Amino acid sequence: MNLYLESSVALRDLLGAPDGEKLRSLVSSAEVVATSRLTLAEVARVLARLRVTEPILSARVAAREAEFQAESELWTLVPVDEEIWARCGRPFPVEPVRLLDAVHLATVEKISAALPGLVVLSTDERIRKNATALGFSVQPAAASPARP
Repeated sequence: MNLYLESSVALRDLLGAPDGEKLRSLVSSAEVVATSRLTLAEVARVLARLRVTEPILSARVAAREAEFQAESELWTLVPVDEEIWARCGRPFPVEPVRLLDAVHLATVEKISAALPGLVVLSTDERIRKNATALGFSVQPAAASPARP
């Protein structure tokens, strides 16, 4: 399976959501894991914020954060280029779409030709609805509610 890893899944796993292990298993079983460079930036931003606002939680996730960094070195990282920025400005099937979500969706569209059968792994409902409307398979089968 070729998989696009969206930020919501990475964060659920890192922050110890109940479905984190299941999501990690889906990533581990993929032949190819691709993600936007944006995903790593979003994860780093959340973890930097946690170090200041929730140091106890930050300390609890430190070991998993190191594992995440090592795992991400094996993934295909897609830069946010002019083609992706241009796509972000056009409508998506299910609007409204926030900019960061548009970057993920545009990235999925861009890499789909090179990764046949690409599956979008996301727990974000806006991403899931749009990916489905664009003709992509979405996992997990039933998304858990996103964190507040």
